[in-house]
Amino acid sequence: MIDQETLLARLRDEVAIPAGETERLTVKLTAARQYVAHAVGDATVTDELLADCIVACAADLYNMRDARLGVMDVGDATVEPFRISTDPLRSVWPKLRAAGVLTGGMVIA
Repeated sequence: MIDQETLLARLRDEVAIPAGETERLTVKLTAARQYVAHAVGDATVTDELLADCIVACAADLYNMRDARLGVMDVGDATVEPFRISTDPLRSVWPKLRAAGVLTGGMVIA
């Protein structure tokens, strides 16, 4: 598994946070690890794919602060707020499916 510092650096790059907010990023990484572990289940995936999924999930979790209850307000009075998915794994499902891991809401066992 890729180490925490490498994942933190990748997440920092993904969400464009050059410095600071290390505690919040670490909390999101910890949660993302758990979400992704449950999504992967018993499937075998490479460390690089797992790291990519964890960083993607953590970035979604980090950005959810700006979209409470799935509604993001862009701050412009002329633009309507828009809805985004509240699924913390929304960017992970297609990555896992592309890697051959049958997971997500449409899986029938």
